[in-house]
Amino acid sequence: MSRANVPLSDFLHAFFSNSTVASDTETAIFQAAAALLEEHGPAGLTTRAVCAAVGITAPTLYHHFGGMDALAMALITQGRADFMSRRRPAKASDDLMKVLRTHWDDAVDFTIKRPHLYALLVQQAQHHPELLVETFAEMRALVQRLVDTGRFIVPLEESARALSAAFNGVLSLRQWGATTAGEVKATSDLIFTALITELSRKR
Repeated sequence: MSRANVPLSDFLHAFFSNSTVASDTETAIFQAAAALLEEHGPAGLTTRAVCAAVGITAPTLYHHFGGMDALAMALITQGRADFMSRRRPAKASDDLMKVLRTHWDDAVDFTIKRPHLYALLVQQAQHHPELLVETFAEMRALVQRLVDTGRFIVPLEESARALSAAFNGVLSLRQWGATTAGEVKATSDLIFTALITELSRKR
C-alpha cells in the first residue's frame, strides 16, 4: 500500500514500531531529522544534531530508530511517497513519449524543490543500491514499450542505460549549488530532446 497519504504516525509505525501507533518521541525525532535535512542537507543530519533538536540522548534515538542509517532510510521512503502522491498520473490513452517526458519533468521539478532529499538518496544509495532498483525498473518498463512499438530504434538495455545516465546527470546539477532552477530546467529540456532524437533515429 502507498504511504503517500498515510499520517506520519502511522507511517512510522509501519516502518519501525511494534506498537499500535508511533510514539510522540518517534514522531519528534523524525520531524527534527526532516527539518535538519531541509535546512542543512545530509551533512547536518547527525546524531548529535537530532538529539539536541529533540532534547533526547543518543541511546533514546537508537532505541526508537536503531541508528542514523535507519532514520535516513525513513526520510527517503517518506520523501518518495510524497513524490509519488504529487506525480501526475498517466492515462492509458496517453502517448508513451508524453508519459516518459511527464515522469522526467516531475522528478526534475521535485528534485529542484527538495535538493537535500535527493542528495541524501544519492548518499544512501552507495550503501543501499536497492533504493534505485524500483525507479530504474519503472523507467525500463516504459522504455521496453517504446522499443516494442518502434518509437525507440536503439535496443532496450542501451536505451535504458542512456536515459538513466542522462536523467541522473540532470538531477545532479542542483547539487552544484550555483545552478539555478531555471538553468536546470533548460539543460533538462536540451538533454531530453537530444537523447530522444538519438534513440529514435534509424541507424
